[in-house]
Amino acid sequence: MSQTASDPAAQKVCPAYSIALNEIEPEYDGQWQGITVASDGNCYFGSSTHSYRHGAGFFRFDSRTRELTTLADDMTAICGEDLTKTPSQGKIHSPIVEHDGWLYFTTHLSNYWKEAIDSYTGAHVIGYEMSTGRFRDFGIVRPRYSIYSFINVDPDRKKLYVFSVPFAEEDQESGGCNVYRINIPTGEMEDLGGPAGKGRNASFWSYVDLDGNCWFTMWGAGGRFSAGGQGNLYRVAAVSGQIESFDDVLPEAKLWPNGKRCSDEFQTDRSWTWAQSLPGRAHCLFAMGFGGGDDERLWVFDPRKNIATGAAFQPVGFIGSVFLALALGRDRVFYIQRGDPASHRGYSGEAKRDEDPDVVGKNEDYHLKSISLAAGTYGQVTDHGAILDQKGRAPRMVDSLAADQEGRAYMVGSWHVIPGDRPTLQIDLENPEVFQTMKRGQFFAVCDVSDDIA
Repeated sequence: MSQTASDPAAQKVCPAYSIALNEIEPEYDGQWQGITVASDGNCYFGSSTHSYRHGAGFFRFDSRTRELTTLADDMTAICGEDLTKTPSQGKIHSPIVEHDGWLYFTTHLSNYWKEAIDSYTGAHVIGYEMSTGRFRDFGIVRPRYSIYSFINVDPDRKKLYVFSVPFAEEDQESGGCNVYRINIPTGEMEDLGGPAGKGRNASFWSYVDLDGNCWFTMWGAGGRFSAGGQGNLYRVAAVSGQIESFDDVLPEAKLWPNGKRCSDEFQTDRSWTWAQSLPGRAHCLFAMGFGGGDDERLWVFDPRKNIATGAAFQPVGFIGSVFLALALGRDRVFYIQRGDPASHRGYSGEAKRDEDPDVVGKNEDYHLKSISLAAGTYGQVTDHGAILDQKGRAPRMVDSLAADQEGRAYMVGSWHVIPGDRPTLQIDLENPEVFQTMKRGQFFAVCDVSDDIA
């Protein structure tokens, strides 16, 4: 199916209902990951900061009543820490996973200047019991290390997996990224070692299969990380906890719409930029998007098939360039992308969102799209239209997306502001004593496209 800006579908509007999060806290300024639709039907999500004055918030949205509830104004307090003494727990920059009525996620450092990184206490693993509203703090996994950023659960063994990462230069020189396994009933933490040597890397997503093995990759990130990409896939054995490497096995990266091969430089970055198990956990969906080889397809991974020959990897279809904002819901995968997929290549909303909208105009052109997993329409892409909220605002960056079984997609991101809105108040990373009023705001939004996919 063609996807171009001239198509009638590209001109369609996808109505969104949005809520301004800066009315709750002006310093909420972004969000990667940290969103889910839970078994109770509610959407749970975080909103993050780069501030030493305020940490991340955690929220619940009821799609039936459109009621937004603040569950935690600042995760620093939930972690038992004092902002006057230590840097904030400024982000929920991880997936949110569910098991036995609990949601599990991790915190991440907020302040990216050296003094703050060096004094960061370390990332916490947090549980939230939906029925009672009770938080459980498992504590710091590794002192000063953050979690960047996957967390996943082995439901049969009641274990959590997290990816611990050094950010302080001293820690990067003496150690590297390690996988930790946490016993949920006891809270005991087990260091399983790392897949690479010293230095900082990233692994945003993982997959726990039917046998309890935890699979992951490390983000290529355009060569910025020491051991990411390379087409490597890793498996943590459920019983032994040993990490096994499958080198250079991920599929060759190709472009929409005709399968042109990506450059050799991009091939070295091949890694998961999104992954989600299908119901039953026998298979996993994944994409290798921005900084992960820039492949423009959605894939299915079957760990019981031959990995070396490529039989374990089967394409669903071409979707164009993507990054973190994908979500499995109903019988399809939703994703955020500009109307013309070719124009989305290399397009960073986070970089563009601070360009002056009075100069560049409202040209981000973000659309909600989906690709079908249903038997009769498998691999077909639907463009649900350009996202526009109830007051005419459009998003400027979305890297946090979830979906439910009713045809609703939920997102957190930076949006254009209109007169009367309270904009984001964000720290100047070059001068941390200064907070700047941005020409954008932080919003939660939901789009109902059930009519499109009926």
